[in-house]
Amino acid sequence: MSELFKLDKSAIKLDLKPGRLDGKNSEYKSGAGFIPKKLNNEIEVLLQMHKDLAAHKEKKVGQGTQDKRRTVIKGFFADARKLKFKIESVHSLKEKHLHAVFRHLESQGQSPSTIQNKISIMRVFCEWIGKPGMVRNSAHYVDDKASVTRTMVAREDKSWDAKGVDIEEILEKVRAKDQFVAIELELCLGFGLRVKEAMMLRPLACRDGSGEYIHVREGTKGDRPRVVPIENAVQRKLLDRAVEIMDKKTGFLGGRGKTLAQKRNRFYYVLKSCGVTLSEQDISAHGLRHQYMQESFRVMLGIDPPVKGGDLSELDPDEFHVASQKLMERAGHTRVAIGASYYGSRRIQKANPEYAENQSFPMRGE
Repeated sequence: MSELFKLDKSAIKLDLKPGRLDGKNSEYKSGAGFIPKKLNNEIEVLLQMHKDLAAHKEKKVGQGTQDKRRTVIKGFFADARKLKFKIESVHSLKEKHLHAVFRHLESQGQSPSTIQNKISIMRVFCEWIGKPGMVRNSAHYVDDKASVTRTMVAREDKSWDAKGVDIEEILEKVRAKDQFVAIELELCLGFGLRVKEAMMLRPLACRDGSGEYIHVREGTKGDRPRVVPIENAVQRKLLDRAVEIMDKKTGFLGGRGKTLAQKRNRFYYVLKSCGVTLSEQDISAHGLRHQYMQESFRVMLGIDPPVKGGDLSELDPDEFHVASQKLMERAGHTRVAIGASYYGSRRIQKANPEYAENQSFPMRGE
């Protein structure tokens, strides 16, 4: 599969991300501390009351978001106690506590995306406790205002080919340790699946009767099922190989009787042991999903995506919008605008020509 994606490594220039220390996230972890029993109980009651409700109530959130909320909220109050604030009840929360905790996290080197995510969750939490509007814009709580000014437009290419790695070499290394983890990575690349979706995919049962699609049902974000097209022989062979190694009784990949948490732990353990981490090679499993979306963009529109230097100035806006809708449907997103986080915006300036000239992206299946 590595022949599908080629890149001259000499063209790569990796910049450190703003808000990180030496290009890495801070080692500081929130939540390692005591919070009073009454406070903990109040938080649990609120979490159960609002459970899977999204911030604006028009849709539901998945289990991952629910777990994240619990971790962030309790971590916030634990951090506040470390800073000598004795908050005994959720209703005692004040804006001064928000200022103190978020500036503390910034001083500890937590990344802008992490801090902003925590601010967003605490904004929702404050609505739960009857204090809407108390959490202001993210920039209000940090010294470096620019660090928490985020955009949905991809300004860094997170695909593996953009990092100059040999995909097939990495897959072989992972395969030698765990064939299931390797096939799950290939599913992320071949069909743009999220890691959880790849772990929970049943490669035989997921196939459409016509052989033109796979149905992605389990592990999807917000429990929204979708279909992803099977467009070439490479994808078909990948599914065939997945069927060969799946559990013949359950239809799932991986050992029988393993929980999702155990599968996830094994997945990331294998990746780390093979150097597939942001700290070592600046790559993650999610980068394969980015790569799938970028190549699908190029196949659908016949031009490189903006994040890879594609010039969309002559592309019809309606054609671009329709293609973006189709791409987001196969990715499992409901908003077209999210596409810019994978392949960039049509308003992005053209990338360095030297970078573009050294790229080769043959059609999938060629």
